Amino acid sequence: MSQWTHIATIGRVELRRRWRVLEENTAQLVAIALSGLLFVPFSLAGLAGLYFFGAGIAAGDIETPLEALRMGLIYLWLFTAGFGGFRAYSTALRPDRLDGLLTTVSHRELLGGLMFAEFVLWGGIAVLAGGAGALAFAAGAGSVVLAPLAFLAACTAVITALTTGFVGALFVRNTGVRSKLLTRLRTALFVALGVGYFWVLITQNFASVLDPLYRALEPTPIGWYGDLVLLGTDGKASIGRGIGVALSSAAFVLASGVLLPRLAEWLWYADGVHIEHEAAATSSAGEPRLSSVLPQPVVGVVVADWKRARRSPVSLSFTLYPLTMLVFPITTVVQTGTVGSSFPLVIAFCGAWITGSLFTLNVVGNEGAVLPTTLLGAAPGRTLVSGHAVAGTLLVAPVTVVATVVLGLSSPHAVTAVGTLALSALVLSLCAGPIATGIGAAFPRFEAVSVSRSRKAIVPSLLAFTVYSVVLGVVALPALLGHSSFVADAFASLLGTSTVVIGLAGVAVTALIAGLLGVLSAYYAIRSVESFHLE
Repeated sequence: MSQWTHIATIGRVELRRRWRVLEENTAQLVAIALSGLLFVPFSLAGLAGLYFFGAGIAAGDIETPLEALRMGLIYLWLFTAGFGGFRAYSTALRPDRLDGLLTTVSHRELLGGLMFAEFVLWGGIAVLAGGAGALAFAAGAGSVVLAPLAFLAACTAVITALTTGFVGALFVRNTGVRSKLLTRLRTALFVALGVGYFWVLITQNFASVLDPLYRALEPTPIGWYGDLVLLGTDGKASIGRGIGVALSSAAFVLASGVLLPRLAEWLWYADGVHIEHEAAATSSAGEPRLSSVLPQPVVGVVVADWKRARRSPVSLSFTLYPLTMLVFPITTVVQTGTVGSSFPLVIAFCGAWITGSLFTLNVVGNEGAVLPTTLLGAAPGRTLVSGHAVAGTLLVAPVTVVATVVLGLSSPHAVTAVGTLALSALVLSLCAGPIATGIGAAFPRFEAVSVSRSRKAIVPSLLAFTVYSVVLGVVALPALLGHSSFVADAFASLLGTSTVVIGLAGVAVTALIAGLLGVLSAYYAIRSVESFHLE
């Protein structure tokens, strides 16, 4: 087989393997299908926008079409390069059975096959979108020449951007495998990037990031794609820049054909740095204090949960779902500069939601390979259930209560309402863990699943998380409604009492239901562990 045949075969196998992995993950398949459906109206809106943009150029309604088109193409290039770099870093450059593949084919052929799969997957979409957009733009402008020029500019921009993403990802990964400092700080760097991303998203201050990048790229060939599109249409479009961007793009792709294999060789054949962690002490700093108030077996489970979370944060990735509920409220607070009356309620509920979902939604499956040893201990059911519940409560409950109080005092709520709302947050946080234990025991998961392209972890089942979320929402409803201004005022007026009494009544109802469900759920979880022990 020739080198090109090897590359095509590797690419086809990679595409087929990805499809099989996707077929096994029903939730991801449904999410992609829904995203595809949502993409249709946005695509139609984009085509309509390009048509009217072309019509505006033809009618002379747009004073600076070159600058507008240049900005749009630069932003398209930036988005594609960022997307391609992320895909390359997290997925494309991490093939399964890498060592085995490198013993049968060269690193050049393997890299070519992986890039072939990426370009077929995303390049096909780009070609279809670019062709449709070019036709819509040319139809609006009433110029046949614009169609091939716009199509050439769009496809060239996407190809160079995806290639740049691969180059950047290989540079980053090569640096990571050779630097002990970066290896140690990898998690902190990713957290910082995540915080920065969400901060920009919340503040809507995209200009602070995009404007400097635009100004830096505008004088480069990346800023010349607009000239290529408007050749012969706009007098400000330079023929030299239009031809120059086509030639420079071709030269960049050819140079990348030499650079990329060399970077891949350095990465895949590198020994990599190894971080040797010092042996941990027999007890952590907080363990003696916990041992003074909790039985030692329970403390052992708590400390084990915390260590697992620190060593493998990806196993807690499902807790991002509750955090997504906070994005819009936080955005509103940041943009308006005021804390609304509903925000403390959301904080109280989401804090309890996270508390119960950290360690207690899979009390048996979390133990993994050490489960047989764990079940040999005294009262393993009570130890496991109590330990997992305490681990999440100690971490999140104090933060939830404090945040509820601080935000409540900053909101229109009265001081007495803040006190009862803080009590609600405390009750929900204390009972969320026990409630989750029984649900997790009813729908356990023992096998590791793909959390990301290259990482697997034992996480709660989607069914357990869904049932727990619904149950906790129903349990928290009386307390949340009792502190809602509209509902509390309505009931206070109807019953002829104060809103403080309505809030206390909501807390009492929630506490009664949560306490009862918590006891029953924890009992069921303990019995499930014990019955598993007897099998």
